[in-house]
Amino acid sequence: MIFGFEELRGFYEVPMREVGANIPYEWLIYLFMFIPIGIILAGMWQRISVWMLAKGEIHRNDRLWDRTVSFLVNSFAQARVIRKPLAGWMHAFLFWGFLVLATAAGFDAAHYWLGWPHLAGALYIGFSWVVDVLGFLAMVGILVLAFIRYIQKPERLNDTKSSDGWVILLIFVILFTGFIIEGARVQAQLQMTPFLEGRPYEQIASPFGWIFGLAMSGMSVDALLMWHRVLWWFHMAIAFLFIALVPYTKLWHIFASMFNYFFRDLEPSANRMVYNIEEAESFGAEKIEDFGWKDLLDLDACIRCGRCQENCPAYNTGKHLNPKITLIQHMKEHMDAKAPYLKEAKLHPEAEAEMAMTEEASEAVNVMDQSLIYDVVTTDVIWDCTNCRACMEHCPMYIEHIPKITEFRRNLVMWQGDMPGEAQAAFTNMERNYNPWGVGWAGRAGWLQERGVREIVNLLPEDGGEFEYLLYAGCAVSFDDRYKRVGEALVKLLNAAGVSFGYLGTEEYCCGDSARRLGNEYLYQTLASQNLESFNNYGVKKIIVVCPHGYNTLKNEYPQMGGKFEVYHYTEILAKLIAEGKLKPNKALGAKMTYHDSCFLGRHNGVYDQPRAVLKAAGGSIIEIEKGRNFGFCCGAGGGRMWLEEHAVEGYKRINDTRTDQLLAPAPQMIVTNCPFCLTMIADGVKGVETDVEDPTKVLDVAEVLWQSMS
Repeated sequence: MIFGFEELRGFYEVPMREVGANIPYEWLIYLFMFIPIGIILAGMWQRISVWMLAKGEIHRNDRLWDRTVSFLVNSFAQARVIRKPLAGWMHAFLFWGFLVLATAAGFDAAHYWLGWPHLAGALYIGFSWVVDVLGFLAMVGILVLAFIRYIQKPERLNDTKSSDGWVILLIFVILFTGFIIEGARVQAQLQMTPFLEGRPYEQIASPFGWIFGLAMSGMSVDALLMWHRVLWWFHMAIAFLFIALVPYTKLWHIFASMFNYFFRDLEPSANRMVYNIEEAESFGAEKIEDFGWKDLLDLDACIRCGRCQENCPAYNTGKHLNPKITLIQHMKEHMDAKAPYLKEAKLHPEAEAEMAMTEEASEAVNVMDQSLIYDVVTTDVIWDCTNCRACMEHCPMYIEHIPKITEFRRNLVMWQGDMPGEAQAAFTNMERNYNPWGVGWAGRAGWLQERGVREIVNLLPEDGGEFEYLLYAGCAVSFDDRYKRVGEALVKLLNAAGVSFGYLGTEEYCCGDSARRLGNEYLYQTLASQNLESFNNYGVKKIIVVCPHGYNTLKNEYPQMGGKFEVYHYTEILAKLIAEGKLKPNKALGAKMTYHDSCFLGRHNGVYDQPRAVLKAAGGSIIEIEKGRNFGFCCGAGGGRMWLEEHAVEGYKRINDTRTDQLLAPAPQMIVTNCPFCLTMIADGVKGVETDVEDPTKVLDVAEVLWQSMS
């Protein structure tokens, strides 16, 4: 049937559809299809070859079962995408609509090439119904997504490009013409079958195609067949155009995201380790190729949905950092511009110098001479980040923003010596006195006497008693006058519950969190090594940590250096003791309170319920605010920014003041935190807001609230 074609007939006795009926030279399409397939494969290799330019090492070949589950759940169930319900479900409709339509097209191709039989009977009706309904929902999804982007225009979509609109239009036209073709076929078959017994099966198999067909009921059979042929070829042409465009447009995220779902970081929240640091020839990332292949994959996976931007405390207070634009997209633009030169240099190393000085390149800014840190991602952007993890928590593609910021900081600090003066001061304090406050290390255990709890604490260097838990009090309890009261309350609570715990005193060192997150990996590893030596000397197995930053570091990052212990935040222990009946509050406080989820206890470690359980046991009435739990707004002190000055941008408040306003909005009697940094930042915010208030809102720690209900 090279020159002829299968004529379209009326409805069949057994429900089915004749593939290629009424389409002259239909067989050509199965040859033409190799053109877009070849283009997409070439484009995919082009993108993957860019990732292979990376020099940094990232190993993601472990836990294959978990990675497979992640791929399936996030790709096909759209688990992360639908967290934003309206846009998420519309995207899911679009994804599944195209998926089943592609599957149906695959069946048609298999029928031609492999001789697979037509779907018939109930199988045809069921499969056709699924394809029809999901195809229509995909059109609905496109219309809603277009309405959101072009009518509502949310701030998170503030970088809409013209290509976004053309891509959406192309997809809609493909789907819409498909329904017109289906409607023309159904209406033609209906008119060719004058004597129908019962309900036509296509009314069930193609409910929306049937509706489109009814809209064409005034057309003759000849006209219907003519439009069916013309639109079929047009539909196939633009479908092939869609396939060919995938690697070269935003559509590439379809595959890049699937790769990202499989190769995402499955480990607990931790900065990447620098192994053999003494032998390292450079530190951090100064050039785009210094990153690992997964970092470059991240840049392709970004769909510019703006969920990271929407939840970023730096961006929302007017800072230079926008995780979507000034970090990821700027890096992607630089990567795409530099990749051809890097590929050429890789193939012909001897021609690299000449290549960089071509006539075209000399007329513009030479991308090979561009500084990734100073020209592409500026130092303001790099130092603005609080490491709050909101970007990574809400990114539907699992893009890893924080590790990129850390690599930039490592290069600035350890390679170029370019850092804020406050950061240098904090490093000096940690180097000399093993704490960022800079208070003499010999007084680390002095708070025990000062707060009157020395007699109930097993100070290991002096007492040397047996213990079940090590209390890692941290720098704030030791040197911050306000937070010493929290340490006192916690010690009394543990003592009241009969918990056997020891404390290292002067043999406890700063956990190193601030040093590491500010980019000084060498100082972090030095402090961590000293702590690990102390832990091992005393046979530590279980650790209770007061500060969430220390908790995250000891729990998730010390294992990189061999320090594997059972690590608990003190709120987890208190919640457990209350549940076991070992701590029984004597009175209900009955106070209305808002609770601040610290980033490193919440988003970094998923501890949300235990602190709330403690507060409820103390008789607190928690008012949940919009920016709570995994949507909690940072206090501004994470990522080492506790030690850096924050300047308010004109028209905005500082991060801690913005967060304080959110916590004060329901008019609580107290604000409760679980972190020394958060306590400091929010207490400062309350002082700034309630300057003329006689009885300002109290800012307390969870341990203080529980102790109040006990005493």
